[in-house]
Amino acid sequence: MLSIDEYNNNIGKLYVENSDFFKYSPCFSRCEGISFNYAKFVGKKEILKPKYIYLIAIFLLKILRDFIFVLFTKKSNFRLISNESTIVFSYFDERSNHNGYLREEYFREILDNEKGVVCIYKFITPGFFSRGIKYTKLLENLDKSYLAYSEYSFINFILIFNAIYLTIKHFFRFLKIKENLKLEDNLKKIFVSEHFKEILSGVIYQNYLQELMFNRIFLKCPRLILYVWENQPWNKILETSKNRISPETITRGFQHTGFCKKLLQHFPSKSEIHIETNPDQIICNGIINKNELKKYFPNTEIIVGSALRQNKLFKKKNNMPHPMDYRKINNIAFAFSWDQSNYSKIILDLEEIPLDINIYLKFHPNYPDWLFKSNFQDNFINSRLPWEEISKICPLVLANDNSLMFEGYFYGMHTAIYDLNDDLKLDFRDFCSPITHLKKENLKDLNKKFIIELINKSTDKVIKEKYLEKYFVENTLKRSKEIFLNTNEIK
Repeated sequence: MLSIDEYNNNIGKLYVENSDFFKYSPCFSRCEGISFNYAKFVGKKEILKPKYIYLIAIFLLKILRDFIFVLFTKKSNFRLISNESTIVFSYFDERSNHNGYLREEYFREILDNEKGVVCIYKFITPGFFSRGIKYTKLLENLDKSYLAYSEYSFINFILIFNAIYLTIKHFFRFLKIKENLKLEDNLKKIFVSEHFKEILSGVIYQNYLQELMFNRIFLKCPRLILYVWENQPWNKILETSKNRISPETITRGFQHTGFCKKLLQHFPSKSEIHIETNPDQIICNGIINKNELKKYFPNTEIIVGSALRQNKLFKKKNNMPHPMDYRKINNIAFAFSWDQSNYSKIILDLEEIPLDINIYLKFHPNYPDWLFKSNFQDNFINSRLPWEEISKICPLVLANDNSLMFEGYFYGMHTAIYDLNDDLKLDFRDFCSPITHLKKENLKDLNKKFIIELINKSTDKVIKEKYLEKYFVENTLKRSKEIFLNTNEIK
């Protein structure tokens, strides 16, 4: 079986041959969390036959949605952007509303009261119409301490038509390229099918639209671009646009959370080392992730910044977990990851836990359908309580590919990483950690002495080895502003 690294190298070589074409594709960029192509190739996920009429309908709805969003969004004043501006690209959803005040979810307080900062928001799962319109109005009406706009403030009808035209050109060019893809037959079949799906469903169109928007902004030659970095296609497109139009602009990407090989875009192959689609600096949330990324981005300056999204948790340092008593395990929590394709399997696995233990299910906020599900067995509680409240009830949280495997300690909970008995092992993100890993066969013993002692000892090691301090680095607000916003920090 082709290993994940061999697979990555094979696709990486192919990507390099047509990088300016394939940068628009999550599939060829190896965003496995979107395409799951490797899992399909090794038979771990089903290969579904494309429904072309359905995909084209989705594309048309996305175009219609973009027209409507442009109509409902107040236009930005481009005169606000100059060669002294700092442009921030971030994400927006309900979490950004903090009692009527705009709270930046990723960069937190560092943008507050900063003159010259313009934050441009991408909507998280906006749907087709109603949710996106709701986000548009919410963003416009929130009180703000910095300038903030939806990206649709920088998009117009002409850009939409141009993006459609470029997508059609992309489609016909791929018809010529696909015959010469140097891949094993089954892998080639998967990638050709997946890329056609990306084209026909409007994914490629959306990335061309992103590029056209970036081009308009870079014509203003802003001094600094700061963005949420996950090495996704829009990150690569932003960098190539900058290199072409405004190379003097400094770019910084913020690696804000954990990653694993399900998010394979964080692990470029050796073939891609010299492709200039990386920011001038990657700012990491801690030493652990910096050391991991340095292996794969040797030509990029990678520095330790600050774990901005965890800044409130640092105040809870004295709230570290007390040893658990196996006779008093009445409630635990499970933190679900961004990968909802595993939710049903995890729920079936959790049924192995003794029925006298209540399980608080915390689904990822990106999936409203799961947040309101109720058809679970009696000891399952679908909870929308904040972790602050859950930690008062649950001494233990299980997590799979979720930052709660680290953050849980700050809330006073012990944590254990739940392995899905998946021999691909792509969800490993606790690099060099002493945190206990549990499997399905361990769940039935969660109220047994030997399991609880194992978790207690794991927690002791995490604290004694200062693992959390290495994973999440804390800086003062003043120092964080210097690292993220001061262009003199570039060496």
